[in-house]
Amino acid sequence: MLAARRGPSRRPANFFKKGLFMIPPNVSSEMVNFDPKVQGIDPAAVHKVTLAGGAVMPVAAFGTFHSDWAQDYMKDATVEAIRVGWRHIDTARAYENEEVVGEAIREAIAKGYIASRDELFITAKLWNGHMSKQDVEPALNHTLRALGVEKVDMYLNHWPWPNVHTPGCAGDHRNSDAVPYIHDCFMETWGQIVRLKKAGKIVDIGTSNHTAADLKLLLRDTDSFSRPVVNQMEMHPLFQQTGLRRYMESQGIVCTGYMSLGSPNRPGRDRFKEHRADMTDPLIQSIAAQNAVSPAKVCLNWAYQRENKSGGYVAMATRTDWIVDNLSAATKDFLTPSQMLAISGDDTPEHPGIDANNRLIWGQVFLWPEALGDWRVLWDDSQVFETRAAYAKFKQSFQNHHQVWQETTVNAPH
Repeated sequence: MLAARRGPSRRPANFFKKGLFMIPPNVSSEMVNFDPKVQGIDPAAVHKVTLAGGAVMPVAAFGTFHSDWAQDYMKDATVEAIRVGWRHIDTARAYENEEVVGEAIREAIAKGYIASRDELFITAKLWNGHMSKQDVEPALNHTLRALGVEKVDMYLNHWPWPNVHTPGCAGDHRNSDAVPYIHDCFMETWGQIVRLKKAGKIVDIGTSNHTAADLKLLLRDTDSFSRPVVNQMEMHPLFQQTGLRRYMESQGIVCTGYMSLGSPNRPGRDRFKEHRADMTDPLIQSIAAQNAVSPAKVCLNWAYQRENKSGGYVAMATRTDWIVDNLSAATKDFLTPSQMLAISGDDTPEHPGIDANNRLIWGQVFLWPEALGDWRVLWDDSQVFETRAAYAKFKQSFQNHHQVWQETTVNAPH
């Protein structure tokens, strides 16, 4: 997911002290609380999946994406996550805190929470602005230096096109240079990622936010060494993406979900009146009450158990008890088969499930001109091109017909 801003942290000037850390006045003290007395979880108890190349990946990943207020606590939260048993750290250049995560890893080693970096599975991501062929290796080198590691276990291409936006922009921001997925261009980027895997700087490679059409083209043009083995995408009870996930996993690609808890503190540009909150869904709340657990743990245990425990989830918290709760969701099955069925459904009238196609990340800031402001075009594969020439032909045709439409249609935008 994309960071909300760039540059220095927007820390309020009038911080006040609460316990062992500083809390900005617009953040509830209930949201931040690191308690060293809380016992952690044995990392061996956390479920793992074996990737196509043989590497073993913990399914629970501690996320380091932030809303503005959380950035100030990311180091301490990451150290605390490692202390209590998290061994998969998910980060990205776009989150603008790789250095902070690197500091956290070194502090966790210094405190004896882990013996070395090798005890961690680290996922990093190539940002859109670095997808030009000449920028891929410098971008990875920056990530490695910032994290203080020689290699990353997983390197994901963050989005399938090189579209960027103004840091901290509002939801109506558009970049006139944005383009749809063009396979020829993407393969130049992917070729560099594969080269860096061969060089030993990356153990495994994957994608993020890819659609079926993008992925089919990529799989067509890669071999067993250069194929992606993971795709990270938005997944939660109200947006399950079951069909896409099953297709990817049929191709040997493990799917791991972000927004697993609905990211209730996500940036304002990603909030719309159509959105629903998974943790306040009546069924999720009812199941939580039945099991005497939190709604968050219901969502994450569902993510861990679904599709025969074949995928994973990303979750972040800045309270020790929530950090432990989120990790414990991947240690045992506490949702019953009937509860899992109630959430997932089985395509029958008797068991419809609660999937509401409630996508939370629309990605509207990435739209290209020919999408005409419709964020669904990012996801519906209606504008995917194999070559630059094919896109150029479409673009010219679009411009010709759109001009006529503007000139002749009543109330058309001009």
